[in-house]
Amino acid sequence: MTIIAITDLGGLPDDLPPAVEVAGLSLVDRIARMCLVSGVSTVVVLCDERRTASSLNDAISKATRRRGEVHVIDANDAPALLHDLHPSCVLALPAHRVFQRAVVQRAVERCAEDSSDDSLTLQPHQIERVAYTSELDWPGELAALRKRQAPTSAADARTPEGWSISLKAPSDISRAEDALFNDCRKPQDGIVSRHLNRHLSLAMSRALVSSPIGPNHISVVTFSLGIAAAVAAGVGGYTAFLLAGILYQLNSVIDGVDGELARVRYEFSVLGEWLDTVSDDLSDLLLYIGLGVGAWRTLEVGLATLGPEVWLYLGLAAGGGKLASMIVYYRWLIARGRGDLLAFEWSFKSEEPSPSPLKRALSLVHYAFRKDFIVFVAMLMAIGGVLPYLLVVLAPGNVIVAISVVLQQLRGQR
Repeated sequence: MTIIAITDLGGLPDDLPPAVEVAGLSLVDRIARMCLVSGVSTVVVLCDERRTASSLNDAISKATRRRGEVHVIDANDAPALLHDLHPSCVLALPAHRVFQRAVVQRAVERCAEDSSDDSLTLQPHQIERVAYTSELDWPGELAALRKRQAPTSAADARTPEGWSISLKAPSDISRAEDALFNDCRKPQDGIVSRHLNRHLSLAMSRALVSSPIGPNHISVVTFSLGIAAAVAAGVGGYTAFLLAGILYQLNSVIDGVDGELARVRYEFSVLGEWLDTVSDDLSDLLLYIGLGVGAWRTLEVGLATLGPEVWLYLGLAAGGGKLASMIVYYRWLIARGRGDLLAFEWSFKSEEPSPSPLKRALSLVHYAFRKDFIVFVAMLMAIGGVLPYLLVVLAPGNVIVAISVVLQQLRGQR
């Protein structure tokens, strides 16, 4: 199915140029990229006498053009282009609105669900379907669209589909950027992420959003911090353990930046998902092993007056359990063409009327002890000089989780 999105720059206020930047992307580039990542086949940007196609082509970035077909044309050339493209569905989006991606996704889904419904609209977001035929009176249709989608009387919209911000003047851009960044907060954020990490990472993302730094660059930085934390843990001693705890917490904070930049700038990719997932997992695995080595090297006794070798065993158990889990859910993700661990279906998260005691216990542990909480506790333990004792919880915990995901996959293969 060929779904085309049209946005008309002729409806923009005079003091709101299409090239004005909104959270790292020009206004026209944001509309085009958002449509392409939401399932639209082709984006058509209509210009007028004030803004000619030749002057606006540079406002569409190469990154956006790599995602799909974008045409910046004069409004008078639209009938010929539409005739050549022969679309199944044409969606008209007002150029003066900044949308939550879910709004445009829903419009595309509705268009795909019923390609014969010429009355499809998504109000009050002002997204509507153009009843396209080869005999369409385009000048009349465009004039009617500009009247219906005029920004003068438009207000911000919040519906079950999502939100959209109406830009009537440059002063409205800050409201749109606030909405875009606030949308990066996730319902599944843990208590530490919600009240601490996310505030810090969003401040970093706002500072970086207009820079050439992308999500994949941030993933490299977080992995480097993870390696540095593991090396410091392997050295052992109070100072090194303290440094490891601080670096581990910094890794956790910056780890949110790559996802935030990806969401705000629509820079999603399977490669980016894998970089984020692998860097997170390897950082954890290396830290557990490094912590065991550092404790073995510098602590004179282990648990319950056992020898210091017990720290090595705990570090290997924590790392081994993590590695076993990684192998299982990596195979699951690869089979489905994904790289985001959030897509993995944990069996104990399934909604059952009477879950088993084990599933209830695993679910409780999962929600109460998210990674952001564990990392923050690790930093506090490092400050208190007892960081190695984190392995006392992580070693059996990681082994139990590994056993549960292996059994889950074995049951799923029957």
